[in-house]
Amino acid sequence: MKGIWPEKKRMKPDPEQQALPWSYRLLHHFYIFLLGLVSTISYPYIRRFYAFSPPFLSSSAKGEQNNQRPKIWVHGASAGEIGAALPLCSRLRERYPNSWIVCSAVNLDGKKMAQKVLSPLVDEFIPYPLDLPRMVSRFLSFVQPDIFVTMEAELWPNFLFSAKREGVKCYLVNGRVSQRTFYRTQKIKNYWRSLLLSFDTLFMADQLSYERILKFGLPENKVLLLGNIKTDALYERKKKSQPELLTQKLGLIAGCPVIVAGSIHKEEEGLMLEAFEKVRDMIPQVKIIIAPRHLDRCSQLVQLFKERGFPVACFSSLPADKEWEVLIIDQMGVLFDFYGLAQVAFVGGSLCQKMQGHNILEPAIWKIPVCYGPYMASFREVASALESAGVSRVVNNVEELTQVWYQGIADSSWKKSAQAGADHYFAQAGQITERIVKKIVNDWEQSKDA
Repeated sequence: MKGIWPEKKRMKPDPEQQALPWSYRLLHHFYIFLLGLVSTISYPYIRRFYAFSPPFLSSSAKGEQNNQRPKIWVHGASAGEIGAALPLCSRLRERYPNSWIVCSAVNLDGKKMAQKVLSPLVDEFIPYPLDLPRMVSRFLSFVQPDIFVTMEAELWPNFLFSAKREGVKCYLVNGRVSQRTFYRTQKIKNYWRSLLLSFDTLFMADQLSYERILKFGLPENKVLLLGNIKTDALYERKKKSQPELLTQKLGLIAGCPVIVAGSIHKEEEGLMLEAFEKVRDMIPQVKIIIAPRHLDRCSQLVQLFKERGFPVACFSSLPADKEWEVLIIDQMGVLFDFYGLAQVAFVGGSLCQKMQGHNILEPAIWKIPVCYGPYMASFREVASALESAGVSRVVNNVEELTQVWYQGIADSSWKKSAQAGADHYFAQAGQITERIVKKIVNDWEQSKDA
């Protein structure tokens, strides 16, 4: 690989990182030992998500680069994080048309989403290395990124320490720090502070995360509160969506009331059934579209509704089987487009405490009434804003869910307030990404000319 890329300046370790007490150095070595042990024991499972050696990259674009065109590595754990990276990759590609961009994800859903959403923007899709020193070093030597962007909460110590030493510009985008994570990391606060110092800038998604990250004692000029970049990503996806084509495929007639229940967990399936039965008694022509969080639940959902006498179809079987009142989405990466067909939506993972909710911005961007359960810790700040704007409501049981679904279809005043509230909430869409890209570009240009 020598000779293909101009050499980057190897950075000296941060003084604070070098000054870690022996107890934290011992802790880091124990982390390496434990990860190595687990990877050895669980190799058949772990290799599905993390790589043990660099892949063969076939892109000819790599050999054509020079030090005027950055090599950019974007990483996200799952489908949500990868989807949020869409506007960022788009703007970076616009700014550096001939740059070499690679994308990595951890779980299988993230990899599928990356190939579906980012294909026109990314040169290569690669696995993420297992966070052991030798493997991380081999990947960094192979890819040789100038810029590394990780989404939300993907913090791997060996990778970040190594990338910083190699002179890579590192950024945390849409950073979030949950209450549970904050309290756990406070026990070894200095270690996490040293890890976070590996980032050139941390772009935080919400006020609470911003305040928590500053309590690690980071310089304020390293941390910026910009807001949730997922608003920009959804705005980009909505512009490209074609709900009218989906309407035709599903055989929906104009004015047919549709409920969409997205990211539904096993514990919530029975509640969806009971509430839909009650709503259908009030609005006989209503239909429901359900997207289970895990696709292996599709057959059980079909059976559940069939036992109650509902005509059920799976999305993959259409258009052969168009007669349905209940449609099960049995494909990944398409739920967002279905929200564009709904009069009212429910977002799952919010009626079971252990999950703490899923992305409520996806239906909200379509300017429709939205509801969810009380367990929304993962999107608490967003939920509060949407509730205040009149877009969303909280439901606690079947009776409340039934009433809210009925009102979402029949109550024109809520429809109007949801539309106005969504317009106000998403008015700044696009500006978060622009500010992030501006900072990354300025840093890169300065380091290039140094």
